[in-house]
Amino acid sequence: MPDNGTDDQIAAVRAFNRFYTRKLGVLDQHLGESPFSLSEARVLYELAHRDELAAKEIGNELGLDPGYLSRIVQSFDEKGLITRTPLPADRRQYQLSLTAKGR
Repeated sequence: MPDNGTDDQIAAVRAFNRFYTRKLGVLDQHLGESPFSLSEARVLYELAHRDELAAKEIGNELGLDPGYLSRIVQSFDEKGLITRTPLPADRRQYQLSLTAKGR
């Protein structure tokens, strides 16, 4: 299991990648021959590598417009890739988790 120093380094690299991905605008491109755009792939990646994420957190970190993120989440839900659970503190927001199909 990684120590806190390693966890901090990983978090720093991920923050760097998110920042420059937003600045360069590459999230609007498509990912090779994948059915997912880069934005959709980043959302899936974040869900696969982090626990208990709210949709709003992902949107903020990736710099996604709330309406665009909402459409991505709705599409993933319809395809059975994620589950959405209302947050107890604010039932307008959702915690997102990948399903087995989403993984």
